[in-house]
Amino acid sequence: MGWRIPVARPDLGVGEQEAVSAVVARGWITQGPEVKAFETEFARFCGGRDAVATNSGTAALHVALLALDVEAGDEVITTPLSCIASANPVLFQGARPVFVDIEPRTYNIDVAQIEKRITGRTKAILPVHLFGHPVDLDPLLAIAAAHGVPVIEDCSQAAGAEYRGRPVGALARCGIFSLYANKIITSAEGGMIVTDDDELADKMRAIRNFGQRPGEHFVHAYLGGNYKTTDLHAALGRVQLRKAEAYIERRRLRRDALTRRLAGLTGLIAALPVEESYARAVPFSYPILFRTIALRERAEAALHAASIETRPFFSLINDQAPYRALGFDTADTPVAADVFPRGLYVSASPDLTDADLDLIADTLAEAARQA
Repeated sequence: MGWRIPVARPDLGVGEQEAVSAVVARGWITQGPEVKAFETEFARFCGGRDAVATNSGTAALHVALLALDVEAGDEVITTPLSCIASANPVLFQGARPVFVDIEPRTYNIDVAQIEKRITGRTKAILPVHLFGHPVDLDPLLAIAAAHGVPVIEDCSQAAGAEYRGRPVGALARCGIFSLYANKIITSAEGGMIVTDDDELADKMRAIRNFGQRPGEHFVHAYLGGNYKTTDLHAALGRVQLRKAEAYIERRRLRRDALTRRLAGLTGLIAALPVEESYARAVPFSYPILFRTIALRERAEAALHAASIETRPFFSLINDQAPYRALGFDTADTPVAADVFPRGLYVSASPDLTDADLDLIADTLAEAARQA
């Protein structure tokens, strides 16, 4: 169905059309000079030294895990509340995700619980900046350093977010991004890895190309695959990158305007988006936590009747069938298990009008009156 207010709508215009058309006119449409320029510009955007483009955020994470030598029998500490793509590549490597519960304000991994889950098999820690709000990284990085464990930031929803005034993505060993159509910056499909480790970046560039180092055709130094992106995608992404700051600020204004409209619905809504003092969040979406599952269902039905698209709080990953089959149990992460069924999100798109915001607020207000 066509939604009056979809959860996401990419901000595409003449600039993107012209950039892609220019690549077609040049005739080089696979990985080439546009990808290299996009990597340079994206690294600068994140305050990092190197960036490695891939064909999806999932690919970016898989390449990072391969480059960090995560293997069968290893463990990777991560969050249970996220898009399932943040955990699946761990399984692809034969390793096991170790799900640490979330804290209930930002829905990010509870850093205070991480250290007790570290074992001799822990090979990486993978925090996710959920809904574009950064994880509290300083204590997490201190724990990781004390145990000699690398950290991979999952910034898939958080391009342009800041932690204590510094962009996310280059604050740990590496950071991965999704550039899918609903993300803060899009290249239609795509991913990016950012790091300050030149040697690691070189290894990741080889892995994304069947394990071949640049210029060494059909000589495979590493196990790798075809995770490359194209100049067509990179050209689109470069235009998006130039628009990012204005785009983010409009999202933040729309988030704040909706929060003001919903602030009085405390009988229906348990929590609206927060922004901790250490963070500059980039609203990937607008998450709403309801007081009960029944109230969430009532609100969801009302929003859909008003042609307002909603999505759940992604996945409770340890409750998905492939993970249950491996013995994972939601009882191990009770906060996430409580939050997940009570949450949904609506759009935080910068093109939301005041009338759109009023419709969302009025629809929820009516649901609250009927509750």
